[in-house]
Amino acid sequence: MEFNVIRVMFNKLMEALRMDKTPESFSRVDPIGSREVEPFSLMSDGIKLQGNIFFPVNRPNMQYPAIIICHGIPGSGAARPTDDPGYEGLAKDFTSIGFAAVIFNFRGCGDSGGDFDMMGWSRDLDATLDRIMNTPFIDPTRIILVGFSGGGAAAIHVAADNPNVYGLAVVGTPSDFEIFKKDVSTIIRDFKERGIIRNPDFPSNPEKWLNSFSEIEPKKWIAFFKGKTLLILHGDNDELIPVEQAKELYRNAPAGIARLEIIPGGSHRLRLDKRCVDALKTWSLESLGWKR
Repeated sequence: MEFNVIRVMFNKLMEALRMDKTPESFSRVDPIGSREVEPFSLMSDGIKLQGNIFFPVNRPNMQYPAIIICHGIPGSGAARPTDDPGYEGLAKDFTSIGFAAVIFNFRGCGDSGGDFDMMGWSRDLDATLDRIMNTPFIDPTRIILVGFSGGGAAAIHVAADNPNVYGLAVVGTPSDFEIFKKDVSTIIRDFKERGIIRNPDFPSNPEKWLNSFSEIEPKKWIAFFKGKTLLILHGDNDELIPVEQAKELYRNAPAGIARLEIIPGGSHRLRLDKRCVDALKTWSLESLGWKR
């Protein structure tokens, strides 16, 4: 009896902390310029990952729904152009409409350790999701994954097995990894040149490493998505991933909750396309029953 009373009181407290304001009232109370960035690190398979949580306000005092942004496979080791706001810019776009936003580097990328491994990316995202679910001022019942290209593949794989993912959006994401079905030494050399395979002795078993791409193919996993809403975004002028692959993902997705949006003339780097960002923001708000 006493336990039940405590549980009811706890649930009421958590409900009071949840942020159910509309974005309009939110923006009046919390100016866009007032935000807090919380760096974090975590271990995945003994590899240290680095990331940042962006809150909509300087001093969070309630539970915010969260967007976890999953970057794609880096195309080169070149420095980011000065006019590219990066994933930090996208995170701030989401905080401006009332979400907490999370960016992090998968293994082999940025400030995170390790070497690129597709199945490892799935485990990295699982570990990040667990970390964010247990972060103060984050609502663990309203977490959305937004994945780009290879990051979208990892997001689909995680969302197929984890019921804690509320919503999922994938952008420019392949339905398969046929592009990597070629000589493994060529692929490894390419990834070393990109700087995402750093250890000269990695992978210890090249064939097994390459086969893991097939294990995580999005078209095999998207049907098992356990969340409430799913968005597939793709450009019809994508130079790397044909738009037909987005349509294949949509055909394999759970009926009734999936939406396919094709951006006319959109290239692979849709993160830099305002139409894509606007579509993601609108869908995210609608996912929570908010209006833009």
